[in-house]
Amino acid sequence: MTDDRPTDPSPRKPRVALMGEFSAGKSTLANLLLGQNSSPVQVTATQLPPVWYQLGTPGAQRIGLDGAATPLPAEDWTAVSPEDTQMILARLDADILQACDLIDLPGTSDPNMAPDFWDTFLPKVDLAIWCTPANQAWRQSEAALWEQVPPQLWTKSLLLITRIDKMQGERDRARVVARVRAEAGALFRDVLPISLTGALAGRDNDDVLETTGAAALVRFLCHALEGLDPPAPVETPRAAATVTPVHQNPPPSPAAGADIDTGTEPRIVPRRITRSKSQGARSRPEHRTA
Repeated sequence: MTDDRPTDPSPRKPRVALMGEFSAGKSTLANLLLGQNSSPVQVTATQLPPVWYQLGTPGAQRIGLDGAATPLPAEDWTAVSPEDTQMILARLDADILQACDLIDLPGTSDPNMAPDFWDTFLPKVDLAIWCTPANQAWRQSEAALWEQVPPQLWTKSLLLITRIDKMQGERDRARVVARVRAEAGALFRDVLPISLTGALAGRDNDDVLETTGAAALVRFLCHALEGLDPPAPVETPRAAATVTPVHQNPPPSPAAGADIDTGTEPRIVPRRITRSKSQGARSRPEHRTA
């Protein structure tokens, strides 16, 4: 049987992986970056395979281990089993997807993951955002797993300390950030704290985005994506089946490089994140101290 799925000869977009252990905030981070209020379904950490977000007409598909595509209903992914699924391919009309693909990976100790899972997915990734919750930040198990990541990702990736708002006061927060930077700073391009739930609730307020750490995250992504070397042309995950639409009348897909502003969702990623790298890369952000 021949694979008649189309390929894109142009350079693909950078791919940003969201990584971390169970309940570290990866899905909340994805919702924040994508401008969504919630995922299509609330599931436990072990129930979903990787979710690969690309720009396109809203819809979702299950990609099986054999590469076959099956349309998924927008509101319910509970029937998807990680045992026979390579990934969920979700297309959305989101600003950040103009600049990159997002890959929400399962928890790093997920018992449903195949032994060669990381060997399969990590070579596809250009940079990672590793989420570690502040109340148990950067455990030995996390460090051991990150050391298995290709070292070329270390200088590009971000260690994001989530749930920083759960710390009792500024002094405790500063201590956590300082400790994590001392222990893991050499393994990442930067280490930043964030309150994801606060940022998601107030993402239409610039002051909230600053105080929660979301604005610093966006600035990091702007610098990091603009500083990446253009990835080589590679076939991206595509599916032959028709995508199940999320809306009855979805907005038309924009031309490549166009800005999106539907007026229905506050923006978390500014328009400048979609600038062409031909306009000039910015310098690396300074490494802040707690």
